[in-house]
Amino acid sequence: MSLKVPLLKFTSIKLFFTFIIVLFSVSNNYAQLDSEHYLPPLKQVFNNAGIQQQAVYFSTPETTPFPIEIYRGNSTTPLLTLTGLVKGSGKIFDNSNGLGNGDNNITLVTNANTGEVLSTAGLRIIAPGGQKFYVNYRGRSGAQAGSLTSKGSKAKGTEFRWGGIPNRAEDNNNRKLSTTLGMMATEDGTVVTVSGYDSGVRFRKGTNAGGITGTSQTISLNKGQSFVLEAVKNQSASNVDGWLGAKIEATKPIVISNGGLNVGVRTGSQSRDVGIDQPVAVENLGREYVFVRGNGANETEFPIIVATQNNTQVFAGGNLIGTINDGEYLEIPGSNYSSTSAGASMFVTTSREAYAYQCLQGATGNKIQTIGMNFIAPVNCLLPNLMDEISDIDRIAGSLTNESAITIIASALTPNTNIKVRENGVLVPLPTPVFPAGTSDWKTFYVNGLSGEIDVTSSGPIAVGTFMSLGANAGLAGYFSGFDTVPVVGVEITGGGCFPAGNLEESTKNFDAYQWYKNGNIIAGATSAVYTPDSIGEYYLVVTEGTCSYSSKTVDVFNCDPDIVVKKTSDISGDLTDGDEVNFTVTVQSFGLFPVTNLVIRDIFPTQLDLISVTPSQGTWVSPDWTIGTMEAGELFTLKFVSKVPNKPEEGVFSNVVSNTQDQVDSNDSTDDLIESFTLVSKKIDLSLNKTVDKSVVKLNDIVTFTLTLSNKGPDTATGIQVKDLLPSGLEYVALDSEIPVNTTYNSITGIWDVSALDLLQNNSIVLKIRAKVTDLNVLIINKTEVFKTEQKDLDSFPNSGN
Repeated sequence: MSLKVPLLKFTSIKLFFTFIIVLFSVSNNYAQLDSEHYLPPLKQVFNNAGIQQQAVYFSTPETTPFPIEIYRGNSTTPLLTLTGLVKGSGKIFDNSNGLGNGDNNITLVTNANTGEVLSTAGLRIIAPGGQKFYVNYRGRSGAQAGSLTSKGSKAKGTEFRWGGIPNRAEDNNNRKLSTTLGMMATEDGTVVTVSGYDSGVRFRKGTNAGGITGTSQTISLNKGQSFVLEAVKNQSASNVDGWLGAKIEATKPIVISNGGLNVGVRTGSQSRDVGIDQPVAVENLGREYVFVRGNGANETEFPIIVATQNNTQVFAGGNLIGTINDGEYLEIPGSNYSSTSAGASMFVTTSREAYAYQCLQGATGNKIQTIGMNFIAPVNCLLPNLMDEISDIDRIAGSLTNESAITIIASALTPNTNIKVRENGVLVPLPTPVFPAGTSDWKTFYVNGLSGEIDVTSSGPIAVGTFMSLGANAGLAGYFSGFDTVPVVGVEITGGGCFPAGNLEESTKNFDAYQWYKNGNIIAGATSAVYTPDSIGEYYLVVTEGTCSYSSKTVDVFNCDPDIVVKKTSDISGDLTDGDEVNFTVTVQSFGLFPVTNLVIRDIFPTQLDLISVTPSQGTWVSPDWTIGTMEAGELFTLKFVSKVPNKPEEGVFSNVVSNTQDQVDSNDSTDDLIESFTLVSKKIDLSLNKTVDKSVVKLNDIVTFTLTLSNKGPDTATGIQVKDLLPSGLEYVALDSEIPVNTTYNSITGIWDVSALDLLQNNSIVLKIRAKVTDLNVLIINKTEVFKTEQKDLDSFPNSGN
C-alpha cells in the first residue's frame, strides 16, 4: 500500500512532525521454514473432481528428532501428534492417519460447508518445542494434481489480493471448473471484508452454486475458524477472472490460500488441472521477480502480476509490458522467457509492490491438462543460502511421479561449484545456468530426474521451486523460497505538510549509499539520506549496503490544494470506419491532500458513434454525468465506454471533451487530458443497376422477363443491399419461372430483392430474372427499379430515393 503522507505548509510557526517511521529490518528465518503453519480449507466443485488422494508432507533441517502437533479448526486438542520429525526422515499426514480423501471437510470442504463459517475445517500445525519445519500439501486424482506450500508465520496478514489463473477452459456443462479462496483466523474477534471483484461474479452458498451475489462480503471469525469461497466457472461470465485481484482485508491477522480446482487456460478446451498456493500479505511483497519455465508452450507458461497499488508498471527483461491499477492483473506473454525450453527464465520488475504468480506445465508436448501454479517470492540478496529439505519429491500423495525436478534461482556472483544439490545425500551435477535478460544479478538452473529427499546449499542467496508430473495428465508445482527475507527500507516524512513543504528521509541513515527515484526515474544528484521533493509524485529510495541494494516502498507526495487529474483515452490507432469498435476510458485521480466532494465528471458522448455500454468503477453514470461523490487523496476511478461506428457514418474529425466539477476549486497544478479526437471515414461503394426486358411490345397474357444486373465497382465490399422492383399494374409476377440467385429472396408484394445475405465484392455482379404475365393492355406499363438499401455510402446514387 502506498504511503499517503500529508505535507502541510506553515508560515508563521515552525513545527516538526514525523508521520511514518518504518525501520529497516531483516528476518533471519528462512521463508516457509517455521514452527507454526496454517492450511485453510479450499473447495472443488464436487467430490474428487480435482483432488481425491491427498497428503501433507513435513520436512526439516533439524538433526534432532522432535514432535509436531496437528490441530483441526478451532480445536484445542491435537487431531494427531507425529513424533520423530528429523532431517532425512520426513513425516506424512494422509488417509492412513486421519486426513481422509476427497471432500474431507478438513482440507477440502463439501458444498454444504461452502460460504459458511466453519469451526472444524482447516489445519494448524505447530512444533511445541519451537523447532522449524516445512509443510507441503499435495493432492491428486486420476487426472489432476496440485501442491501448496505453507508460508509459516509470513502467511499471516491483514491485507491480501486474490490470485490465481484465469479459468478460461470449456466447462462442458459438467460444472467441474472453479476457483476458490480459503481463509482462516489466527485470533478471536476477526472481521474479514472481501471486495473489489466484478459485480457479475457469483459465489457458492451451500448447494446454490451462485447463491452469493453481493458486491462485497463481511465475515466474522474467531481463532481457528475458516470460510471458503468458490466461483463455479459456468455460473457467470465474470467467474472466469472477475474474482482475480479482489481485496481481502481483516481486522486481525488471517491466513489465506487460493487458486483453482479445476482450472484451465485454453478457451474452448476441456483441459484442466489444479493450481493452488498460499500467498503472503501485501506488506511482504517486492518488486523484482525471477520466473523459471516448465515444460509447456507459451499459452501455459506465463507469469501473472496482480497490482496492489494504482499505476503499477510491469517490465519483463527491461521492457514495459503494461500498466495496471490496484486489483487489476496482467499476464506476461511466455514469449518473454529466454527460450521455449524447460528451465528458461524471465526477469520481471514492477514499479510498485505486487503479487507474482506463475502458470506452468508439467508434461511435455500438448499436455495443457498438466498445468500448475506457483506463488513467487521476490528476489533479493538476503534470500537464504540453503533449502533443507524437500521431502519425497517423487511422490504425489503416495503415487510415484513420471518426472520430478527443482528450479534454482541463484546469485550470478555465486560460483556454480558453490551450489550443491543433493539427492538422498548424494551430489547431483548442475546443468549450465540460464541468465535472464534485464538483470546481471541472477542466474537459474533446472534439475530434473530427482527422487527422495532433496536439499540445496549455496554460498550465496538462492530460491528453490519444485516441479512434478504424473505423466499423461496430472502435474503440479511448488515453491520453497523466501518471503520473510524481503528487507524493509523505511522512509520518514518530516517537516510538516503537503507539497511544497517537507522532506523525505530514510529512517536509519546508516547505509553506504542512497539514490532517490521519482515516478520510477532516477533523480540526478539525489544521493543523500534526505531529499526535498520538487513536485508531487511517487517517490522511493534505493539504499546500498555492501554489495546489496534494497528499495523502500513507494511514497505518494500530495498537493496542498485540490488537484483533480482527468484524462480521456481510447484504443484508436488510426481512422475509424463503418463497424469499427471503439473503447474510450476516462480516468480521474485526486492528487490533493484533502478529500474533494460532490465530484461529477461530464462526458457528452459523441453522437457520431453508437454507444454500446458504459461501466463506472465507482459511482453512477446517467448521461452525460458520471457522479462520483467524495474522492480521497490518491484514489483513481475509471469510466469505460464501449462504442461502435455506425454504417454510413458522418465523415470528418470529431472530439470527445470531458470536464469536472466539485465543491472545491481544482488547482489544475497537474495536467489534464480532456479531449480525445477521432476521424471517421465512411466505407465507399459504387453500385450500378442495369435492367433489361426481353420484349418491348407485348400482347395480353404474354410472359416478359426483366433482367436486373447489380454490380459493385467498389472500392469497398457492399453489404446489406436491397433492390426495389415492384411490378406495376398490368403485370402479374410468375414465381415459378423467375430466377432468384442463391441466398437472395424476392418479395413480389413489396418488390424487395434482398441481397443482404451476400457480400458483393468490388467488380462483382449478381443477376436477378423476374418473369411476369401481361394482364392489361389498356395502360402504359413502366417498370421502375432502384437500389433501395445499402450499409455503405454509394458514390453516385441515393438508396430509397425513388429514382
